[in-house]
Amino acid sequence: MEQSLQADFISKLAEKYGEWDKTGSRFGSASFGDISQDLSISASQFSKLIYGTATEGMYQRSIKNINRLIEKESIRAKLAQTLAENKQLKEQLNKQHAHGLGRIQSRAAFVFLLLLLSSAVIYFMSGWAGQKNTKEAPKENQHPLAFYFDQGFNANFNSPYLDISEVQKFCPASAYEGSWSLNKPYKLPLPGSKRPGLYYLAKNADVRMKCSRFDTAGVGRGRVLYGYEYLINEIWLDTKMTSLSPKYFDKQSKSFTSEFENLDFEKSPQFKKIATIHSFFTDKFFIYPDSIVRKGEPCGRYASDIDQDLVIEYEIDIKYILENVLSNLTTTSCFATKNPFPNPNDLKAKESVIDFECLYTINAENLGMGGGYPYQKGYKLEKQNYADNLVCD
Repeated sequence: MEQSLQADFISKLAEKYGEWDKTGSRFGSASFGDISQDLSISASQFSKLIYGTATEGMYQRSIKNINRLIEKESIRAKLAQTLAENKQLKEQLNKQHAHGLGRIQSRAAFVFLLLLLSSAVIYFMSGWAGQKNTKEAPKENQHPLAFYFDQGFNANFNSPYLDISEVQKFCPASAYEGSWSLNKPYKLPLPGSKRPGLYYLAKNADVRMKCSRFDTAGVGRGRVLYGYEYLINEIWLDTKMTSLSPKYFDKQSKSFTSEFENLDFEKSPQFKKIATIHSFFTDKFFIYPDSIVRKGEPCGRYASDIDQDLVIEYEIDIKYILENVLSNLTTTSCFATKNPFPNPNDLKAKESVIDFECLYTINAENLGMGGGYPYQKGYKLEKQNYADNLVCD
């Protein structure tokens, strides 16, 4: 799907700006930076779109924006043509008036000109206003801090990342600065909702990590990393309301069964999606030579795309889930993980991953088993702020 959308995206760019000059990083005479500004996206988002790593939603929105730009140019051309025709008609009208044509005919022609010009202007302005509103409106599923982290080199903004003159002073945390994503989806049961059959599916995360200049937390300069994590997750319903144990969870081993691990909600007809959950977390990572520790704290969440029919039929209280079930994620404990990058120069965009083993406990009701539900949450490095050689003290 993404490959087809990538081809459509590149084709639209070529239609709008000209052929892709791969050696000069431009389409026609427009640079990548110019096009990013036209589409109101960051340079990093544009790179994802060009090289096939963007999401389906990003491609769809960007293609729509290009179509609007093409339509805007078409409107301008029509307006220019209309104005030229009006000028000719006005000249003809003046000639006719000079030859003594009646006032009625002159006024009728003048009214026609006025209506024609007004229609063209209104058409143009409505298209321009629509484009302007689209450009200024916040993009759906865009990281809330994108404007603070991801603007282009020529933009008037102050990046929160370390300056190039600081990176050596704050090694190794400076190597981790940049954009990260959720390495792979994971799913969890939501057993605190009166009835069995509700599940939480973590779909993706868009994370910005930056080194702290001042917070050393007792571990030293260049060891504390802040993370700003925007997650898009889903709640799924098992319409058969199958009990979690023993089919999906083994109480003795306190582990999920292979049937649960292999379960694909989207492909199983008995599972229905009832809502999309948008969450924002702040993280603090402590980078030790042999381990990495993560501490996360939620900063709010909300639900969208709620299937009201299913909610009513199965008596599901989405607000209760947000406030009393998912809020229990604050009791989640993730264990320290081995530092896979004792040499920070080994970090590579699109390759490096940090995985954390975690336990999720529902306070309201935990099936009386004690302990928690295990899952793995991993972060994948997408783009580094600084990727040159680092020399750590």
